[in-house]
Amino acid sequence: MGQFYYTVASLPMLNYEEPVDLKHSDYLDDCRKWLGPKEWEILESSLINPETEKEFPGIAEAYRKWEISLRNELVALRAGALGLEAADYTVEGERFADTAALAAAAFKQESPLAAEDTLNKGRWEYIENLKVGHFFDLEFLVLYSLQLQILERKRCFDEETGFARYQEIYKNILSGMDDVAVGEEA
Repeated sequence: MGQFYYTVASLPMLNYEEPVDLKHSDYLDDCRKWLGPKEWEILESSLINPETEKEFPGIAEAYRKWEISLRNELVALRAGALGLEAADYTVEGERFADTAALAAAAFKQESPLAAEDTLNKGRWEYIENLKVGHFFDLEFLVLYSLQLQILERKRCFDEETGFARYQEIYKNILSGMDDVAVGEEA
């Protein structure tokens, strides 16, 4: 694995609570200049929402396995609440001890926004733990990429926009029910 002193040193510090001006796409464009084809492929394929069937090389695979465990724990909680069999909806994979508690904490939140924030903070912390011992290598660039994606995802959630969208969906549901009621009277 190569060392990327200049690339890493030029990156802004990331903090979950603070927005950053760097877009993930700009980060990838900048890194592409310094990476070989194989390294570029690893970085480009490192996603916070990984495909469950496709394995990733290196540290991205550790994150992918952890994310699958988290999603399986969420499925178990949601299935249990709906009286469904969780095994019908889970993906095969190993269980991580911390994902059950994180899923439970998110599941207890009163709003979807608070639940998403809880999940993203947990993801952030797991990635921070993976960073230990990685300073100027490809693994650091991959983990930085994952955290940058979390910040970008976090920026997409806006309480006012979300509430307006909720009201729109609810209004559509109610108007659909009116249509059904009118159809039943005819």
